Amino acid sequence: MCSAIRKSVLVIFTLLYFNFTFSQNGRKNNNSIEGGAIIAGDEAIYYGVYSKYTVPLSQSKHYFTVGISLAAYFDFKGESEPLAYLRNDVDMRLVPAINLGYSLNFSKIQLNFEVPLGASFAYTKGTLVNKRAGFETDYSNCEVFINYGLLFAPKYKINRNNYIGVYGFLPLIADKAQSGYQFGIGWTTTFIH
Repeated sequence: MCSAIRKSVLVIFTLLYFNFTFSQNGRKNNNSIEGGAIIAGDEAIYYGVYSKYTVPLSQSKHYFTVGISLAAYFDFKGESEPLAYLRNDVDMRLVPAINLGYSLNFSKIQLNFEVPLGASFAYTKGTLVNKRAGFETDYSNCEVFINYGLLFAPKYKINRNNYIGVYGFLPLIADKAQSGYQFGIGWTTTFIH
């Protein structure tokens, strides 16, 4: 798994290097960075942030993209089971991914379709309480899952290099940590060469 992640990161950085090295002044499509706020999760509502760096793979009107993204979201509500519950807990998801996509561009509207492929790091820490048995103990758990799905992100062009948009992520795999749906609003800035 680590070998596959290293190879993927190497391919991304190689594409980014060649993109910067062979860029021309007459470019239409530029690299962009995006950031925003998200609401996520299946069983509980998580609040968080995301960021994404995207590189266009051609200079045509509609083009393929490759990028890297990172989403982090948190839930501060205690988990509960029939006999026990977590108190003062923090439940976090960290989702790094490689995004392969296609961008449809119209005058003021950009429609992005992507397939993010990455990992979901699920981390929970708190105090496990069982009132029936009468005990409290510290609890922590960290698990890693494969995370992939479909992402749709329409954006509205505000000016030459700024967009505002929304996005929705639908996971195609369910893990026991429920690193599920993500909905967000974000700001995108393109780098003009």
